[in-house]
Amino acid sequence: MRHLAVCATALLSIGGLLSAQNILNNGGFEFGLMCYGTNVWSDTGVFGKGDYRLKLSPDARSGAYSLEIGCSGADCPKAAAISNRIPTEPGQNYRFSVQTKCPVGAIATVYIPGTSAGDRTFPLNCTGSWTLNAFTFRIGSVAHDFLFYLFSYNGPWVRFDDVVLTYADGSAHAPMSLHAGNRKVEISNQTVLVDGAPYLALGFFDVNYTDLAQVAALGANTVFGLGGDQNAGCYNTMLESYQDRAYDLGLNFVPDSSTTARLALPAVFAGAMQKFAPHLANIAWMLSDEPDQASVPYWFIDPNTFLAESTAAKTRTRLPVFADFQRAAWSVASEVSPYAAGVDLFMAEPYGPDFQPVAHAAAMFRSLRPALPLWMAQDDIDAHLIVPKAYWVLVNGGTGISYFSWNGFKAQPDKLAAAKQVFSELGSLKDVIFGKNADSLVTGTAGIGRLARFNEGRTYVLAVNPVTQPTPATFQISAIRAGQQVRVLFENRTITATAGGFTDHFAGIARHVYVIEEPDAR
Repeated sequence: MRHLAVCATALLSIGGLLSAQNILNNGGFEFGLMCYGTNVWSDTGVFGKGDYRLKLSPDARSGAYSLEIGCSGADCPKAAAISNRIPTEPGQNYRFSVQTKCPVGAIATVYIPGTSAGDRTFPLNCTGSWTLNAFTFRIGSVAHDFLFYLFSYNGPWVRFDDVVLTYADGSAHAPMSLHAGNRKVEISNQTVLVDGAPYLALGFFDVNYTDLAQVAALGANTVFGLGGDQNAGCYNTMLESYQDRAYDLGLNFVPDSSTTARLALPAVFAGAMQKFAPHLANIAWMLSDEPDQASVPYWFIDPNTFLAESTAAKTRTRLPVFADFQRAAWSVASEVSPYAAGVDLFMAEPYGPDFQPVAHAAAMFRSLRPALPLWMAQDDIDAHLIVPKAYWVLVNGGTGISYFSWNGFKAQPDKLAAAKQVFSELGSLKDVIFGKNADSLVTGTAGIGRLARFNEGRTYVLAVNPVTQPTPATFQISAIRAGQQVRVLFENRTITATAGGFTDHFAGIARHVYVIEEPDAR
């Protein structure tokens, strides 16, 4: 089915150009801020400060909503809605138009970096009434994508509606999907099932369109939308769509609606899901990134609003819905529990070199809803820690690892190699990870995390030392015989067991994977 990649461009060309179309799939903001990221700047220079807010206004040029960017306080340098990156051919010519409504004297612009004339700023007219603004531009000769900013400056409100992007002749491709449909995804026994099989999610956030093939070649199976690159199927261009391209490469996709969720308007979610959720690449939906982040006012979502948004989303999709809970890695359960009923799986982001936040988040989630799967977001810590920390996620019950973010990893070869090693090793162990649980039959040195499974007549023990101190470790398995050989995967060595167990050594933070042949430990 996925052989269609070779003919995707030809199929799109056959589809032709239609003059009444728009490259943008949410140019009128009827689906909230799907396909847009946001930023709010502060006079203090401190991230998370600033009194600007983005919201949907019923004062619309067409449809039900426009986007309003306005400031009700004193800290009002600027704010913007920022499009996801739009795939392009180098040197392509475009026409851009937008309706604006803003008080006379307000300042609004469209900013497009990386055009053939450099970074361009296009002033928009503020007349007090809806006003059409239009201009053309050419993409740089080496650019393979671009984006645009809708800016409001210095306090007064600006409303934006009917944003239209076309090719220079006013044409655009008709909307088209090579792999439309709804993927079969279920939750069962703390496991995400995709097409009926247990799914071990391994991938990156924020992968560029042009880098999808490289990510697939690394062994990843999942890309997560977030902000700048793609958060859904956003554009109709002459190129194969982001999700079609991912699917043809064997990658699954997780759309993101964080910026829409922050608008606190649950009513838009039914339409957003109907528009963006149906695609065979989509296997889950991230409702919001860090809704529990109280220290960033325009990120924080009141729990009642979050639950209403989740309920609205689920009226139009059967995809598992989740959020990345920032505070779950270190805070108390009461700060996350009000959101728990709104998710079908849990995610936290235990960043940094300390392994303890992984265990903290896992224990917190298990205390709230023990039947849900656990996925963890990870970052680009020191390369030598990336592999053992991935195993630490597993021994704490995780079945998904998403690295934040792709652009950081791809610029650091040692960390990229470590992520590739994670995908290779854990991908080869997938059937083991979802094998028959043998945890109760394997005991060992306190502090060494372990996961024990039966698979194809063998007993596997995945073990991690999470601390820097060198640590000897003993593993007791009653059925093991004296003299039996224990293979250590990925290390080209064996250990000779004693009756009822074996010993090994961890040289600081490290993982070992042990395989015990017949007879198994049952």
